[in-house]
Amino acid sequence: MKRAGLVVASAALVAGLAATLAALAGRPNSPQPDPQEARADGCGRDYIAETNRAIPTWVYVGDRNAPAGGPKPPAQRLEGVINSRYLPDLAVHPTEEDLPTIHRAYDFNFDVRPDAAFSGLMGGDPALHTGNFAGHSPSTGRVHVEREQTALPLYAQHEVGDRVSLVGYWIWDCGHWTPGGERTEIHSYRALWLARRPGGASPLSPYGESEGDLYVSNDKTYAGVVADCAHKTKGDRPAFRICLETESEWQDVRGTYRFSLRVPAPPSPRARLVVRVLDAGSSPGAPRPQVSVRGRTVAVALTVASSPNRKLVVAKRVLAGWTGAAVPEHLRVRFVRLLVRRAMDPGCPGQQASCGSKQSTHGRQISTSPGEWNVYVDAAGSWSVWGGGLLKARDGQVFRGGPSLDIYVPHSSPWRLLVFTRECDFGSLGNADSVAHAMTPCPASREFGTIEGGDDVPGFIVRHFASPAASLGPHRGRPSRIDTSCPPVNRLGCYELEYSVTRINDDAARRHRVVVSESDERRNGWRSANRTS
Repeated sequence: MKRAGLVVASAALVAGLAATLAALAGRPNSPQPDPQEARADGCGRDYIAETNRAIPTWVYVGDRNAPAGGPKPPAQRLEGVINSRYLPDLAVHPTEEDLPTIHRAYDFNFDVRPDAAFSGLMGGDPALHTGNFAGHSPSTGRVHVEREQTALPLYAQHEVGDRVSLVGYWIWDCGHWTPGGERTEIHSYRALWLARRPGGASPLSPYGESEGDLYVSNDKTYAGVVADCAHKTKGDRPAFRICLETESEWQDVRGTYRFSLRVPAPPSPRARLVVRVLDAGSSPGAPRPQVSVRGRTVAVALTVASSPNRKLVVAKRVLAGWTGAAVPEHLRVRFVRLLVRRAMDPGCPGQQASCGSKQSTHGRQISTSPGEWNVYVDAAGSWSVWGGGLLKARDGQVFRGGPSLDIYVPHSSPWRLLVFTRECDFGSLGNADSVAHAMTPCPASREFGTIEGGDDVPGFIVRHFASPAASLGPHRGRPSRIDTSCPPVNRLGCYELEYSVTRINDDAARRHRVVVSESDERRNGWRSANRTS
C-alpha cells in the first residue's frame, strides 16, 4: 500500500478451518463486489487512524459475513498474465513507496490481467470507473498483487508477459478509496506459480528450456497479520491494537496445489522431453513437488500435509526442454557506471512547499544529504540490486561496478531491460516492528518525507531490444520523465546509467547437456519422458 495521503503529523507518529485445499480455493461471487461494501467488511476511511494502526489497512472481501469466532473468508485462486494497459513497463516493479508503520519491507508489486474465469476478483464497475477500474495507473483494470520484497526471493520475481497462477487472500485495500472507492487485491499470497515466457524458452535457462517457478510460504507478512486481526476484532479498536502485537506471523498453508507448464513443440520426432526440478532455497524438510508429463504439458502437484509454527518455504524451479533443441544466445549484462546528478536530498528549508530546489519536487520533507538510493535492475526477468540494495549518494557522485546478469535469449526474440529507483525519505518512522527498525532496504534516519508524495522517485529507465544482436554493445540510459520527483530543471534527469551487453560464446558446451543418463536424472532430480498424445 502506498504512503501518499497516509503519512500525517510526524510528532504523533514517531512518538482454524485454515487448512483449505488450494485446488478448492474459493472463487469470487458474481457480480464483482462494489467498493461501498468495503466499509461493511471493515474499512474505516480514516488515513490518520490507519497510519497509527488503530484501524486496518487491509480487510478480507466478504468479511462482514464471516463471524469473528469462525474462519476467515477462504483463499482465492488467480490465474492470468502480468501486464498493464497504462504504463505497461510498470506492470511489475518494486513499489515507489510504502507506509513504514505497516510494513517491514517495501513491496514487490505486479498487476495481473485475469483470465475470464477470475475476472470477478476485480472490484468495482468498469462503466462507472470505480474500484479496480478507477484512474489510469498500472493497476487500473487489473488485479493488483503485493508481497514484501524480503518475503519473495529473487528467483521468483517476474517480468511483464509472464503467466501466473497463485493462491492468496482477497482483500480490500482500505487506503485507496479515492477517486472511485476501494480496490480489491491479492495481498498477500501463500502459493505462486510463475511461467516465464509461457509456451517458449525461459530467459533464465542456458538450454532454452521452458520454466515454471514454484514458491510456497507460510509467512503471511504484516499485511496478513492486519487482515487476520481485522477479522478477529470486527471494529473493536483496543482489541485490534492488542491483536497486532500477539497475532502469529505464520499462516496455515496445508493443502494440495496443482499447476501446469506448457512446452513448445518438439524439434524432431525423436526428441525426448527432459524435466529438471531444482531447489531454490526451500526450508529443511519442506515437501517436494510431484511432476508428471503428458504430451506438451508438465503437471506439477505439491501436497503440504502440515504447517508448522515456524518458517516453511517450498522454492523450486521446474525446467522442461526437448533434447536436440537449439540453444539460445548467452548474453551478459554488466551495469558499469551510475552517475547521480542530484542526490534528491536535502529538501526545502523549513519544509517549504517550494523553494526552487533542484533536488526534489517534494518540498515539504525533512531530509539531509546524502541521499539514500535503492537501485533495482532487471534484464528479461533476472533481478538484482546495486550495492547490496543501498547507495548513499551526493550530487555528482559516481558508482562503478554494478551487478552483472546472465540471460539466455533465442536468436530472434526481443527482451527488455528495466532500472527502477527509489530515494528513501522516511527513516524516522521505523517499520511495523518498532521505531527502532527501518523498512528494508532503507536505513533508519531522522528524515521525514512529504505527506503528498512519499519517498522521492528518481525515475525508471526502460529499453526494449528487438533481438540479442540488437542489444550488443555499450549503452547509456537516462530516466523517464514519467513517475518521477526529479525537478524538470534537471534536463538530463537526476541520474544516468551505463551498461554493456556482450555475447558469451559457450554454445557448444551447452549443447552437450542434451545427453542425459539415468544416473544424472536420479542425482539431479531430473525426469525424462517420451512424448504421449
